[in-house]
Amino acid sequence: MGRLGSVHGIRGYLKLVSYTEQPESLFDYSPWFVRESGGQWREVKVADHRPMGQGFLVLLEGVGAREEALPYAGLDIGIRRSSLPPAPEGQVYLQDLVGLRVEGLDGVSLGTVLRVVDHGAAPIMEVSPSGHGKDVQLIPFVRGPIVTAVDLDAGVVRTVWGADY
Repeated sequence: MGRLGSVHGIRGYLKLVSYTEQPESLFDYSPWFVRESGGQWREVKVADHRPMGQGFLVLLEGVGAREEALPYAGLDIGIRRSSLPPAPEGQVYLQDLVGLRVEGLDGVSLGTVLRVVDHGAAPIMEVSPSGHGKDVQLIPFVRGPIVTAVDLDAGVVRTVWGADY
């Protein structure tokens, strides 16, 4: 849903990078969870937030100084999946792709989606034939030219991707 950026000032505020369509809508969700370096998610609560330029600053509960905010800088922000409204018709939340089987050209199984990372241009599915992270193939999640269908009920993402790409 977002990321905590660098520390701003001496009171422990952090810059907020929101991945939501309307950046301020991230404050509609509570609680937030931050992903720590080991991959575990830990609950945090927002004590205060305010606009800054084109973005926002946030102050987390229990943080009152710059030094206390430093460990949070750069951490991903997540929320409970159940907090989100249903995806609009014909769309999916990227997180819902995790665990789906990926079929390539001619219905060949390419593996299972381990995770989806969005670096800007297009989300990238990390697909593993073993389902355990070995021999990961990176497949752009681009509807139309690459991803032809997502069937959540059947648990499959259909692509025009080849096993040897």
